[in-house]
Amino acid sequence: MTSAGRCTLLIRLFRVSVRLTLVGFLILCSARPSAPQETPGTNVIRATTHLVVLNVVVKDKHGKPVDDLKRDDFLLRDNGQEQKIAMFALDDARQAAVPAAAPLTFTNGPALGAARVTAFLYDELNMHLADEQVAKQELLKYLKSLSPTDRVAVFVLGDSLTLLHDFSEDTASLIDAVNKHASRAGPEAAASAAPPPSAGSLTGDSATAAQWDHFLASSNQAYINYAETVRATRTAAALETIAAHLQAVPGRKTLIWISSGFPIQLGLHNSGDSASESSSQGRDSSRGQRDGRRGGGTTAGSGQARNGGGAARSDSSSSASNSSDSSIPGTGLSFETDVERAIRALNEADVAVYPVDARGVTVEAPFQANRKSMGKGNRPRKGGPAIDYGYETLQGLAEETGGRAFYHINELHTAIQEAAGDASVTYSLAFYPPAESLDDSYHRLQVSVERSGLNVRYRPGYVATTKPAVAPSLADAIVEPINYAGIGLTAHLAPTEGGYKLSVTLDPRTISLEPKDGKWTGSLQFLVVVGKVEQLTTVPLSLSDALFHKIQNEGLVLGARVKTPPGTTGFSLGFRDIPSGLVGTLHVPL
Repeated sequence: MTSAGRCTLLIRLFRVSVRLTLVGFLILCSARPSAPQETPGTNVIRATTHLVVLNVVVKDKHGKPVDDLKRDDFLLRDNGQEQKIAMFALDDARQAAVPAAAPLTFTNGPALGAARVTAFLYDELNMHLADEQVAKQELLKYLKSLSPTDRVAVFVLGDSLTLLHDFSEDTASLIDAVNKHASRAGPEAAASAAPPPSAGSLTGDSATAAQWDHFLASSNQAYINYAETVRATRTAAALETIAAHLQAVPGRKTLIWISSGFPIQLGLHNSGDSASESSSQGRDSSRGQRDGRRGGGTTAGSGQARNGGGAARSDSSSSASNSSDSSIPGTGLSFETDVERAIRALNEADVAVYPVDARGVTVEAPFQANRKSMGKGNRPRKGGPAIDYGYETLQGLAEETGGRAFYHINELHTAIQEAAGDASVTYSLAFYPPAESLDDSYHRLQVSVERSGLNVRYRPGYVATTKPAVAPSLADAIVEPINYAGIGLTAHLAPTEGGYKLSVTLDPRTISLEPKDGKWTGSLQFLVVVGKVEQLTTVPLSLSDALFHKIQNEGLVLGARVKTPPGTTGFSLGFRDIPSGLVGTLHVPL
């Protein structure tokens, strides 16, 4: 490697039949001038050392973003212990510029520097059809107001999770995709409701009517339980997948979840009868000992963990269908573990959830979501339904990820605009917890700001573990239609005879490298699939200290040659960081 302008480390050469040929190598030097090496105390990524990144929204008493705070203005505690802020950055999306995309360049995340990175989850699984139609029009109203620098993706949850439109600068195609999407008349949300009482209409005798109502309710309970199970497990899995898709995007991401929520436990119904009233104490205790928001000044926690922290008890090997909480009224069958696992995945991906309830003000028919709002400031209208357990899930996901929930409001486009703009200015605080503190338990985070009169919002904690929340096998991840972005990928194609030359840049922050014998070592799995032909190989990494620092600034580059037979419409590639289990996939259309 004596060339002054470029040096290449050959990793492996292999051949797969006559249809697919790959030449794998890492470009460790290039003609570009080297960026200056980082000095101690700056934002150098120390691979294989667990880094906790916390994104913080700070606003003044008028709700305006505060953009002049410095590192020394913040005090960060982990389980009460003060932590050194190893990395600090201000992300002001109001001033960000979006670089132009190069031809034949593909990525599993939006362009860096986008003014806003916002994803929508349009949740047809948990909405009634009438609410879907209203919500769709409100979503379109917002999309038509986007600026050229906004980056928006839209997911749709129905029978499965679909990426209706990924991040791009083409707002017209985004609006067209939403316009053309046909609403789903799913039965799950309606089926989950308890049947209305007969009011003695069959016999005129109240005792007989009560017996009949009990019979209908008992007969219908199995179907209700099935529908609620589908809603809870499918929604939690969808949130995990969205987190995996957004994971490599730097900074705080906003997920606006247009939904009506779902009960976290079977047997909970949104009725206003005495039984529902009597269960309110159980509902309150299910919240656990959440800290209230502390306003006014120096410290303000974000909505705060239930019973030691939402995602605290997340265990990827356990099933929520087997968890129960006797403090919650219902059947005792809870989906809390599914929800906690989703919360943990969202937090690790720095995704803040902003639920927007599509039902508007949930009162009698004259005041439903197609009428003028009577709810103000997210406060329920007096005299409305006594309990709505769907709100519990909406509010819990918002609080545990550092977002905000919008409900009891009918101007949905206003709520969407407020949610999308909430994090236009954020602060990234990062610290390295001691290795001995990584005990797989939930840790509470506290952030204080010296300046008084500020409202500070952030996620309330994290699971202290080196194991990622979402870590599928590479073979399982690459067949999913939605890209995984545990490892950030940007691929550039150059046409060549019979196929393409492929140059893939990997985000170095998502690659584990460990100092060993004077080198930085690691290992990747690399998978390419063209049609039914696939090839998996292991790429060992052994880098000098100079090359390690260079990669931190310029990315890790893998080159390959992909042969595409006539009629090939695309191919897929993926990487898995073997030490951490993080996965990145990319589907390349041709």
